[in-house]
Amino acid sequence: MLPLLTELAKAGGRIAREHFAAVKDQDITIKGSRDYVSHVDRQVEVELVRRIRARHPDHQILGEEGSEGTVTAAGYEPHRPLWIIDPIDGTTNFIHGIPAFAISIAFVDGGQPRYGAVYAPVGDELFTAERGSGLWLNGQRRYCSACNDLGRALIATAMPYRFPEAHEDALRVFDTVQRACDDQRRGGSASLDLAYVAVGRLDAYYELGIYPWDTAAGELLVRCGGGVATDLRGSADDLIHRRSMVSAATPALHAALLAKTEPLTPWLDRPPFSA
Repeated sequence: MLPLLTELAKAGGRIAREHFAAVKDQDITIKGSRDYVSHVDRQVEVELVRRIRARHPDHQILGEEGSEGTVTAAGYEPHRPLWIIDPIDGTTNFIHGIPAFAISIAFVDGGQPRYGAVYAPVGDELFTAERGSGLWLNGQRRYCSACNDLGRALIATAMPYRFPEAHEDALRVFDTVQRACDDQRRGGSASLDLAYVAVGRLDAYYELGIYPWDTAAGELLVRCGGGVATDLRGSADDLIHRRSMVSAATPALHAALLAKTEPLTPWLDRPPFSA
């Protein structure tokens, strides 16, 4: 299965690279508050769906852009294999000519990711993982860092930009974490943030307001690299409806970060985070 994920990621990456830094305003659609999609997102997703359908016509596909032939979270059948794809994770970066974006692909069976690929086409970095086997960066085995101390941790995060009603609490937690850790980064691509945790470039990542296509592949990378990935309550269940993520290189660091992000947990009981 990993060879197919590699093929898909590279195919999507070629399309994205061809159009990188050349997207015009007329090629961009606003889906919601600060949520953009370009014609390239749609083009990549259509190509990935086509290739998956050619190999596995009976599999389900959940894509961020909802292309023809894909399912919705509400229509997902847990007993059937599922592909989760984000054609360009980091669209805002992409349309502004910032190279921090990726193609994210996960194969899910039994409700959990089994195979994952995150491909950063500008730097030609392919992160792949197979549950129970390991994590690789361009074919080389890699692991999370050994960081146990929150005070020494470099952490990635993002604001729940689609949900301004949660901004005040998110900023408060950002300040709390900032005072406790080494430093924080806001890269603009959840899948890349998770990939960087998986290979030890970052020590942890947290976010409120994510969707399965943002994190399905990345959370598998982290786990296969030896790290921990859950929601804000510490649960790894319900991948499809999960709306938050806390991942860390070690269990001790994960527990420390969960404690700092606890003020965000009430949002998980409120729409749209409870969807």
